[in-house]
Amino acid sequence: MEYSLSKSEKKRRAKNIEQLAFELVDLSPVEIKKLPCDDFIKNEILSARDLKGGARKRQIKYLTKNLRKLDTDPVFDFMVERKGSALKEKKEFQELENLRDTILNEALEAARESRRNSGELDRLWDSPALHAATEAFPELDRDAIRQSARRFTRSRKTAQSREIFRLLKAAAERSRWKTKQGEE
Repeated sequence: MEYSLSKSEKKRRAKNIEQLAFELVDLSPVEIKKLPCDDFIKNEILSARDLKGGARKRQIKYLTKNLRKLDTDPVFDFMVERKGSALKEKKEFQELENLRDTILNEALEAARESRRNSGELDRLWDSPALHAATEAFPELDRDAIRQSARRFTRSRKTAQSREIFRLLKAAAERSRWKTKQGEE
């Protein structure tokens, strides 16, 4: 999905990867060798294990910096399998929140543009974020999201924002479930 990230969202993602780094350092050497990442990262994790205090924190910060450059999804998946880590769920939750916010911002901008042209927001207003969400989650109810977003532009009620998040989360869960069923 292509949408811009706010500064706060970038910080939350960085914090999530830092938490991943802390969990990785607590793995046993045998588990570290099984990690789905390159040897450089594995060696950095192993070297952080032996450190104490501030040196350990600095090494974890350095590890975090290097992890942010990589696709960490396989590492998150590994941690979920091995440790039941909640970090992946938190990451997905934050991505859905950001997607919802992007959809709402696009709806607000489309509504402002419509008002400038002496009209009302079109029922089928265009949203690149909504298109990206539909590609990621084919079963997503686009019309319901559009309707809730239109209502939000008029009322600014958080209930509409929550409804959009609920629809996105349900579509993501259905997609995850179908993927899981296909693997079995």
